[in-house]
This record gives sequence, structure tokens and C-alpha cells, in this order.
Amino acid sequence: MNRSLSLPTADRHQPALSLSVIFAPIQTELAQVERQLFNWAKASSPALRDIARQTVSRPGKLIRPGLFLLITGYFGYDNKDKIKIAATIEAIHSASLIHDDIIDSSALRRGQATAFKAFGPEFSLLFGDYLFIKSIGRALEFKNNKIAEILAEASGQMIEGEIEELAQSFNLELTEKAYFKIIGKKTASLFQASCRLASELAGTPAEIKSELETYGFNLGLVFQIVDDLLDLKGETRETGKSRFSDLREGRITLPLIRAIKTWPEEQKKKVAGWLKRRHGEWPEPVVSFNDFLLELETGGALGSSLKTAEKLAERAKACLAKLEASPYQESLIKLTEFVLKREK
Repeated sequence: MNRSLSLPTADRHQPALSLSVIFAPIQTELAQVERQLFNWAKASSPALRDIARQTVSRPGKLIRPGLFLLITGYFGYDNKDKIKIAATIEAIHSASLIHDDIIDSSALRRGQATAFKAFGPEFSLLFGDYLFIKSIGRALEFKNNKIAEILAEASGQMIEGEIEELAQSFNLELTEKAYFKIIGKKTASLFQASCRLASELAGTPAEIKSELETYGFNLGLVFQIVDDLLDLKGETRETGKSRFSDLREGRITLPLIRAIKTWPEEQKKKVAGWLKRRHGEWPEPVVSFNDFLLELETGGALGSSLKTAEKLAERAKACLAKLEASPYQESLIKLTEFVLKREK
């Protein structure tokens, strides 16, 4: 029998937050970032042009460059290279998504076919590599050496996190500490780098710079935990991605780690076998996944994971307390709420 899954969510009584409203102070600059990314699709090779149109010229939420632009805007940093730097941040993010889709054999991203699905793993892998290298190359063109240093470090952290996550596939003994180390690298590192880069270029005091880096890191953790929950409860028409992809690929996310703590050894072995038998199989009878997820819900694993995200969001907002009230500071606070309450 198919059961509808009712999962805990952040408070929905407040009006839905819109990124267009949150990013109002930097709307013009983000439009320029999108044009920069579109220009990346104008490569000399026809094959590069085709795959670039499928990826970088079709940007997503632009949260990471948005972070960078909100912080630089708050401190009045207005160097002519600012837009190019913001576009480079998003290109690095796009490169990581392309590699992620190859690893997960994902067919959908942002509601459309992934590069992996449209062009195959070989072209996608090479284009992901191309984007990483091209991004660092562009960073080296700027006079400030810190730009390339920060972005190269973040890129390395992201790849390390992906490798560690892949190595832990189907490992039901994965600890929360190891999980947070993985998502700290693969997701939070670029959020943190966006804030660090903005603070560095704007010449902010060391204390404020540290607070903003901590803000970005915690925001990245929130983003990933919510992503893990959306993989379980999100609808494909909303998220633009196939549901249950983490389960299919054996990714051990926070809700599963929390649930496993309450399971006897026999149940762990049974679930491990259940996941491995379904590895790579799709379509999968949704009822079997929903039965499994219902157990996560009734055991409190889903609710406790959301509460952890809420605590991290509060921790992130607390890091903004030393900033004076302004449209930019308000947008950073609202962005935290958006990341926590997003449905896609």
C-alpha cells in the first residue's frame, strides 16, 4: 500500500522567502554574473559550446556568488573585477555539480537533463575538469594572489569531500563526526570561501572576517542537511532532481545516521543488504522506499535532523550580529532563512 510521507518542516506560517527579494540589493550585479556565465558558453569548440549551454549558461540559485556580492556590497567594495570573481565562484560550483552527477548517474538537474544524461560521462567528466581549470586560470589573472589561493583551496576541499563521501558509500557505521567532516568539505567549503574572499577583498577587520567565514561555513552545513532531507521528502517537480538518489547510491546522510543509532545489529545488516540490492536500479517501487522512510520519520530521525539544521542556521545568523543594520545585512539574514526553508 502506498503511504504518503508527512515529514517535519521548518515553520511555514511565514510568507515564502523569495531569492529575487533577498537579492534585491545586488540584482543588477547578479544579472551581470549571469551574462558572464553565458559568455563562458561561447567557447571556440562546438562541442564545448553545446555542453556549456547545458550547464554554466543555465545557472541555478546563484547563492554562492550572491553571498560574495552581498558582503562586498555591505563593505562598499566596488572593484571592476568583482563580477568576474563572482562568476568564477559559480563556475566552480557548476564544475562540482557536473562531477557529482557523473558519480551519481543523475539524469535530472534543475528540472532538465544533466550534462551526464545529455552528453555522456566522457564529455561531462572532461568539461567538469575544464571548468575547474578554467576557473582557477581566471582567478590567476587577477592582481590579488589571494583570489586564486582561496578558490584553489576550496576546490581541493570540495573534491576531497566527494572522494570521502564516495568511499563511505553503504557504510552504516559512518559517524556524525565523519558525516559533518564530509559535508564541511564538499559543500560548506565554497560557502565559506565566498565569504572569506569577499572579506579579504573588502579589507574587513580580522574579527569580522572570522565571523563572516563562520557564517558561510554554517550556512553551507544547513544547505547540505536540507538537501539531504529534500532527497527524501522533496518532489521531483519541485526540486528538479530525482527523488531518493542518495539512497540509491548508498549515501549515508544525517537522517539515516540518526536512525541507525537505534537499530540492533541484525537490522543494520538487513538494511545494508536492502540498499545494495537496489543500487543502480531505477525505477524502483516507491512504496518500498516510503515504507523505509516512514520508519525514519516515526523514529524521529527526520525531525532531529531538521532541528540540527535550525540550530546551525541560528548559529550562522548570530555571526552577523556585529554588522550594522543595512539592506545587505538584512539580506544575509533572510538568505539563511531561505536556505533552511527552501523546498528545492
